[in-house]
Amino acid sequence: MGATYPLLSACSGKNSSEYLNEKITKIEIFRYDINIPRYFSWGTWHNRQHLFIKISAGDFYGWTETPASKNNPNYQPTEWVKYLEKFKGLTLGEAQKRLASEQVLGSKRSLKMLESLDMALLDLSGRLQNKSAVELLRLKGTNPVPGLYCILDKDENKVRKEAEKSIEQNLGHHLKFKMYGDEKVDLKLLKTIRDVLGDEAVVISDVNKGYKKWKSLDELKSILNRFKANGLNAIEDPAHLKTEQWIQLQEMVGDLTLIPDAPMRPAWKGINTMQKGMGHIYNLHPSTMGSLTHTAKLAHKVKEIGAKVMIGDDSLVGPACSAWQQIAIGVGATWVEAIEKKEDSKTYLECLQSAATKKESNGYYSFKPVPGFGLEIDVNRLKKVSKLYVEI
Repeated sequence: MGATYPLLSACSGKNSSEYLNEKITKIEIFRYDINIPRYFSWGTWHNRQHLFIKISAGDFYGWTETPASKNNPNYQPTEWVKYLEKFKGLTLGEAQKRLASEQVLGSKRSLKMLESLDMALLDLSGRLQNKSAVELLRLKGTNPVPGLYCILDKDENKVRKEAEKSIEQNLGHHLKFKMYGDEKVDLKLLKTIRDVLGDEAVVISDVNKGYKKWKSLDELKSILNRFKANGLNAIEDPAHLKTEQWIQLQEMVGDLTLIPDAPMRPAWKGINTMQKGMGHIYNLHPSTMGSLTHTAKLAHKVKEIGAKVMIGDDSLVGPACSAWQQIAIGVGATWVEAIEKKEDSKTYLECLQSAATKKESNGYYSFKPVPGFGLEIDVNRLKKVSKLYVEI
């Protein structure tokens, strides 16, 4: 079964059935471009094209964001328009059912499309019902969560400068950097970061399954232990591993935390495939979960087996950041990587009028419940700074 939202009492004198009968009257797409290079083990993003999407039902609306394209400055959101057109004119109940029908095992639909639409409809639902999206997801956490600063570069000098920026932005307590599957390069980057941050910070790396030449788990363990000896606290997807290999490797590396990411995707599959012992922390990665309701269920299952949850990132810069921060707080995550970026988010933040989340002076993210995900954005200003605007 796909995800459906709890039918809670609505605001504005609407009961549950009236809320479901509200029709989607307008869908707007804003193309927001980022022209700052980001480096991965598998290639480089020279520029990115994100879509901010606003779905309206009369005076009520919901926001979402998706990283739609990269290295394509002439990108046109043709497929998105074609997909979203199917939802124009539907009631909210009909839209939820159509979405849920594809949030299932074997679905051919893009996870980004499913998840992005899910976020907007959940935001819209919450505003209609005067309930926060976190409440609709039945999440109970309220404590602030540390933001995770992320470095996507392999140039040692640039990595040093980025680590220094993390301190300037009060985020030097939790830092993640990309590894590249080359031990010499990766160790150099790790030592550079530790040199800047000292011994107290939590340092995480993500290899995107980049270590490929090992012939035994003992060999892979030796590589990871050398990272641990030089100050690495946790590592995401170090290599392509089967479930039993995850469990064995976590036992072998002891207090170096393994973080399964790829095995959790999408959320409705991760619920059935994840097992106790694969890691100490499990990553719920934006753009790959496919369903926020299933994400909440997956987080609960992780907690049930005595492990912790982190909220990752897909280099988000706009409306989805606050939404994922609220989810992170709701599930009691160890940290949240989906945070607004000083450079990438600058123009968006100039359009932002208010948000339910707040970055505190200590670099933790807090949340005051408001209807939906609660973002208020100056649409006219956003139109002016967007590379493309489409109304459906």
